[in-house]
Amino acid sequence: MEKICTSEDTREISLTIYNGGFGAVKEVRTVSLNGDETGLVFADVAQLIETDSLLVEGLNVLEFNYDYDLVDRDKLLQKYIDKEIWLADRKAGEKKKCRLLSVEPGGKCVLEDTATKEIYIDTQGEIVLPSLPSGLLVKPALVWKIAPCIAETVKVSYLSRGFNWMANYVVELLDNILNITGWAEIENKSGTTFENARIKLIAGDVNRIREYGRYDEVNEYKYVLNAAVEPQAEEKSFFDYHMYTLLRPTTLKNNQTKQINIISSYNVPYKKYYQVDEYDEKADVVIEFENSKDSGLGIPLPKGTVKLYKLDEDDESLEFIGEDLIDHTPRDESIKLVTGKAFDIAFEYKETDKKRINGFEHHCYECTIKNHKEEPVEVHVGHTILGVWEIVSSSHEYIRKSSNDIEFVVNVPADGEEKVCFEYRIDKRIEITWKK
Repeated sequence: MEKICTSEDTREISLTIYNGGFGAVKEVRTVSLNGDETGLVFADVAQLIETDSLLVEGLNVLEFNYDYDLVDRDKLLQKYIDKEIWLADRKAGEKKKCRLLSVEPGGKCVLEDTATKEIYIDTQGEIVLPSLPSGLLVKPALVWKIAPCIAETVKVSYLSRGFNWMANYVVELLDNILNITGWAEIENKSGTTFENARIKLIAGDVNRIREYGRYDEVNEYKYVLNAAVEPQAEEKSFFDYHMYTLLRPTTLKNNQTKQINIISSYNVPYKKYYQVDEYDEKADVVIEFENSKDSGLGIPLPKGTVKLYKLDEDDESLEFIGEDLIDHTPRDESIKLVTGKAFDIAFEYKETDKKRINGFEHHCYECTIKNHKEEPVEVHVGHTILGVWEIVSSSHEYIRKSSNDIEFVVNVPADGEEKVCFEYRIDKRIEITWKK
């Protein structure tokens, strides 16, 4: 005896969705088994289920199949080859019993009239099938062979592809502070709808074996700019990742993208500066702020795209000024966003001299920065030096960013210019060691 269990029997359902294009489905359903059943059809599962991830609690499953041979015209007709069907003429109110001999490409059928033995090549009537053939389902299902038992409920967990989520951030820049709103964009392409599900979002790079191809497909996302209410999710650390739990159940329909507010912070201080190096043609416009509690943030920020807007005071409209990507960023780390290239900051970066002295290679550089804006600006001048080196002289103080990188922080007056000059030497001497 076989019983069918559908989504209408669901008591509880929850989803945990990961950045990498997959999710975990956990369901509790009513089955009401009385001990006579030896089979259970667990219908309404995700079409992209990973069957090797299935966990079942409450039943002893001896064997199972994942059946996704769903109903369509060609499959129905193929199941009825060499069987009796009806050829109906609805206008005349008649139908003839026929035997289906073959199904040609495009769905054309060859029929034999069971009474006259005539063969119909081009059927003009409507084909009527007696019933839905066994082995075809209208929805994907797990078909279990079970040990007879008495059970009221069953708990099922599995992984499925077709889920994804990404954080989208919208930033409004004011004079010295910014307002930031973060949205979790949740995507369901798993092949089924989940009604009133509890949803958790995992931020982090969870390792998966890429047997099924790429999980992290690039998608085009829509962005929403709203005066956000309180965040609709709670954040906490979970293993080596961060989890965002939505505060209330939500319905996630198949082929639907949903936006949930997860972060809202206001009056976050930031600084704006420009950045150039010897390889750039134009200066980058940089917005930098601290992800700290003192700054009004101090929460782990999932990776995502940040769109920046600024108010045009003439007509009180917010105008888009650029976007950038951030990686997963823990609390108490700085966030640097490049919004675009500066229009009014010009510079010339050139090597003015190169020479070799006593085994050292000397390089002299000059960077002339011109500020055509009506206010002073801060410019960060970067330079990369390879090898064993030391600065011989410089017009400005420098910061050693790494073993190969230095940076000068230069203040350029309004409608003025500033010149950065520096010389360094690289050790090119060859050391010879004699061995006895």
